[in-house]
Amino acid sequence: MRKFLLLLLMGLCSVMSVAQAAEATRPLEPINRTSPRDTYQSFLAAVQRLEHDYAAYVADKNNAQVPQLRRDLQRIRNVMDLENLPPATRAKIGNAATGYLYDILARLPPLDPGSIPGPAEDGTLDEQKLPSRWTIPGTDIQIARISDGPNTGEYRFTPESIQHLREYYFSIVDQPVLNSRIYPFLHRTQINATGPLIPDALVLGLPEPLTGTYYFDAPLWKILAVVIVILGALLVAALWAVTAVRLSRRASLVGRRWWQLTIPLAILALFSFSEWFIVVQINPAGLFATSESIFVSVVSYLTWAWAAWRFIYFIVDAIISSPRIPENSYDAHLLRLIARIASLGTVCIILINGANEIGIPALGLVAGLGVGGFALALASQSTIENLFGGLSLFADRPFRVGESIKFGDQTAKVERIGPRSSRLRARNGTLCTVPNADLARMHIVNYSMRSQCYMDQHIFLRGDSRPDAVRILLERLRTLLLAEPLLEQDKGWPTVRIIGTRDGHIELWVRANVLTSEYNVFLEIQERILLTLLDMLRELDLKLGRPLDSAAADMPSESPQGIETAPTQTTR
Repeated sequence: MRKFLLLLLMGLCSVMSVAQAAEATRPLEPINRTSPRDTYQSFLAAVQRLEHDYAAYVADKNNAQVPQLRRDLQRIRNVMDLENLPPATRAKIGNAATGYLYDILARLPPLDPGSIPGPAEDGTLDEQKLPSRWTIPGTDIQIARISDGPNTGEYRFTPESIQHLREYYFSIVDQPVLNSRIYPFLHRTQINATGPLIPDALVLGLPEPLTGTYYFDAPLWKILAVVIVILGALLVAALWAVTAVRLSRRASLVGRRWWQLTIPLAILALFSFSEWFIVVQINPAGLFATSESIFVSVVSYLTWAWAAWRFIYFIVDAIISSPRIPENSYDAHLLRLIARIASLGTVCIILINGANEIGIPALGLVAGLGVGGFALALASQSTIENLFGGLSLFADRPFRVGESIKFGDQTAKVERIGPRSSRLRARNGTLCTVPNADLARMHIVNYSMRSQCYMDQHIFLRGDSRPDAVRILLERLRTLLLAEPLLEQDKGWPTVRIIGTRDGHIELWVRANVLTSEYNVFLEIQERILLTLLDMLRELDLKLGRPLDSAAADMPSESPQGIETAPTQTTR
């Protein structure tokens, strides 16, 4: 009997070796999932190959064999329906399910392949005769056809079966092994496996409480090792953050942005190395590995969002720091507004993808918002309106930061143009915050952008004034205005004319363009002209008359009263 069993075992090993050699020559051949029998046998063949590769790895642990083991596990996961699981946990849960299922099948009576629904003896497959699902005899473990999605028509182990494999495993693990296996306890072998940098002798030399105590399907020493690695990465990241903040205090704005950007970049580098060391070298498994994957994914996506936000501001400030763009120019503030919008959008996209990665249906939530988007748009109508109002202000450029404007009936200096509102400092020192939507609809007068100031004076003389004296006054006024260097001398400017005689009054109109944008300079020139005019009236013995009420009412007002305006003034 012993000889027979020995010969049988040798025959099985030879068959396995031939199958593995044949499979090794076709490493890219896909797993067959066209029927329950193909899926079942593909799973057993793939795990047997994993056993063989792992035995070779244990005999000579090196990094060159690790990729092959990972490919073996990937092929095995292809017979499992893991689509309903978060992407961040699929590999961990699939790997754990491999050990559970293989150990369960090793303790079940061997199955006749012909009893499993599959191709006929001649190799033909009638898909209409195949059941939608097949249950492994004596268990609740099922293989079912996928009815939708990219894998439609394939037979895979159902999500419900994978969810309960751990429970089934602990119910049967103490039963004797009925099928020949290299590793009768593959799950235990999995959770105790380590990477090439951790020698087996080191693990065997650990105290029994560390190697023999398990929490969440992981030995205690692996849990402690993972915690130490993560805490070490956090400590190094904290030290670098303190150093970067200290260095940024002595740097320019662009330098500060760069040092601030290095903090999330350092965290990403540290956590990438830590995750590699944990996955490849410590190799946690089971529930603990799933929790660790979720934690690392959360930290990674949050850090990526942080890094993207810092990077956008770094690029924008680097552009603004160039000599072509002044610090408080319109373009600089437009770039900062774009940076705010771009950083907010990028962070939202990264966080939504991260939430979807760990199982929070953020993409579905966004799609749901599309259905209820009308109500959301109504609720946020003012915010969206102000946002587009700010964009229109940047596009039309009616004013810039630092300029004096008139909006409505107020005059103020622009201090800031934000994405939702603008801040305007009035002449009395008060700060006005005006929504961009309201500001975009207003008639805006930009006093800082004027190229010149307009002098418009109406002078009323008494009706009994001597005509010869009025003629002399007109000639002297014209001579005076032509002699002023800052008055425009072109095409009839400046103008001194009699425009009317009504009810015993003579109305003179004095107009001139003062070639200066500085209002104080304009007032000084106008004051000098008016004082000289008074001297001329006294010398010519001309008297000013009272302006007519109707005439005063009909006079146009070129600009509003205020310290920043060039008002229409009337000399009486």
